[in-house]
Amino acid sequence: MAERVLWTGDKLNLQIGTQTLFRDAFFSIAENERVALVGRNGCGKSTLMKVIAGQDTVSDGKITIAKNLRIAYMPQEFTLPGGILVRQAVRDGAKWFDELAESYRTLPANSPEHVRAENLLDLHDAWDVGHKIDVLMEKLHLDFPDKYCSELSGGELRRVMLARTLAAEPDLLLLDEPTNHLDVEMIAWIEKFLSEYTGACLLVTHDRFFLDRVATRIVELDHGSFYSYDGSYADFLAGKEEREYNEDVLEQKRKSFLRLEVEWVRRSPKARLRRNLGRIKRYEEIAAIKAPQRTAEIELVIPKASHLGNRVVELKNVSLSIGGKKLIDGLDYEFAKGMKVGIIGANGIGKTSLLKMITGSLRPDSGEIFRAETVEFNYVDQNRVALHDENTVLDEIAEGHSYINLGDERVTVWGYLRRFLFEDDRINTKVKRLSGGERARLTLAKILRGGGNFLILDEPTNDLDLSTLRILEEALIHYDGCLAVVSHDRYFLNRVCTHILAFEPEGTLTANVGDYDTYYAKRQERLAALRPAPPAAPQEKIPLSKPKNKPKKGLTFKEERELEALTSRITELETEIGQAEAQLSDPEFYRTRAAEAGIVQDRIGELKKEYEQALVRWEELETKRE
Repeated sequence: MAERVLWTGDKLNLQIGTQTLFRDAFFSIAENERVALVGRNGCGKSTLMKVIAGQDTVSDGKITIAKNLRIAYMPQEFTLPGGILVRQAVRDGAKWFDELAESYRTLPANSPEHVRAENLLDLHDAWDVGHKIDVLMEKLHLDFPDKYCSELSGGELRRVMLARTLAAEPDLLLLDEPTNHLDVEMIAWIEKFLSEYTGACLLVTHDRFFLDRVATRIVELDHGSFYSYDGSYADFLAGKEEREYNEDVLEQKRKSFLRLEVEWVRRSPKARLRRNLGRIKRYEEIAAIKAPQRTAEIELVIPKASHLGNRVVELKNVSLSIGGKKLIDGLDYEFAKGMKVGIIGANGIGKTSLLKMITGSLRPDSGEIFRAETVEFNYVDQNRVALHDENTVLDEIAEGHSYINLGDERVTVWGYLRRFLFEDDRINTKVKRLSGGERARLTLAKILRGGGNFLILDEPTNDLDLSTLRILEEALIHYDGCLAVVSHDRYFLNRVCTHILAFEPEGTLTANVGDYDTYYAKRQERLAALRPAPPAAPQEKIPLSKPKNKPKKGLTFKEERELEALTSRITELETEIGQAEAQLSDPEFYRTRAAEAGIVQDRIGELKKEYEQALVRWEELETKRE
């Protein structure tokens, strides 16, 4: 049976200034789908979310919404009442459950509304909303329930808004960059929450690891149209490449047709006869078809690093405390030439303080820090480079100069900005008039202009679109200086980093050779050795408001649905794995599509991993039901 469609927009049109966001576009989302919306910064992803949430409108198009659809929306930019406590702000997200509970308590037991309220409270396991709020706040490290929202930092407010949105458990969740300002542990919990979520979810994210684990479908917004791809991020890249290739083939055929027809018109007097007017009309119709639009890629250049010796920066028995809290205790670590070190850990644990000690802007309580005389730091802090709204794009980069030195290369400021996709008319535009995507590109241009041979980046992936992220990763991979980067983006860490320096929850700081996956595997081995026996599962709270005479089931309604979905999914996975393996064993595949072999192999690995996880969960649910 087809899933119920929750929201559909057909022939959507919206233009802001000279930019077309939607052009006769179609988008829909069905129940139980988890859709990742991707595209260039400023292309209209957040605008679509606002339209779905009812906070914005399109200039033209037909929108169809399912009856009684409940939507909860977490935008990128928001405000929370400063005068309310954190716990109340989160609790306000669950008002619908409080209303259901009130209906259950006050309505006659034999009324349809009473039965409906009971069924919905069962479906969402919402007999004890307070306990659900406690779990959400614990998982998102909101351990300051009695603080006022006006006292919180931007990152803390974002976690409060995320908890408030998730607490609603709506039919359709809209999450715009939900992983920003979350550490790896919190992101892993959000992944699990959304993977098991029985409603639908539309999310905008640049975190490809998160995207792969959560999304069932990827939709790209490109030049006003939506393109849908089932599967993983790798499937999306392969599908996009195939789509653009097919479009280019059709465009070449169109151009060839037009060229031949023009020659016919020029050479043949008969072309002017009435009977040939149809042929001319057809030519005009095909000539009016627009060529496929392509967004140029940023030509991202990190200036070549100046000479570095093998010994760059060395920390010897370094310790640091701030506000009475011990952040670093007796750290010995050496940064050598060519190392690309990913620094990970929970928010507020000391990562940024470590970066400041490396550069010398913060002194340790004890220990020594050696810095080679040849070291030139280029430090980009968490708040990025400040952009001045009244400056033009040119003024922001030029700072009174006509040229920029990129290592051995000297380019004009105009030429440098064109590499970051700024056309002539935008180079003299004031910063305050730039789109979000243009501001992100300008920030990146200003960062990388600084050069240096020891590049330090604090959360560089926040707010960058996927295309720009891939280009930044390529530039960092080929960067010949030393790199230290704080990031929670595991995909980024895997692609770029050769070493991981991890602040762990136990209060230790561990150094590892290899990427994030290597570190994670070693950490799991260490934890398994320390805790061979899993802790007993905590007893479920029995809410006072739940009817005492209600029989206890082996599986909740939510788990029954999950078990049904798992059974179907396991069968699908077996088929997909078999098809992919058969594809790799076919000699014809390597003759015609050898370049895709790596993508198919990666896909098989992902499918097998999902298959194993699905089997484990299926066995858990079957055991519980029995």
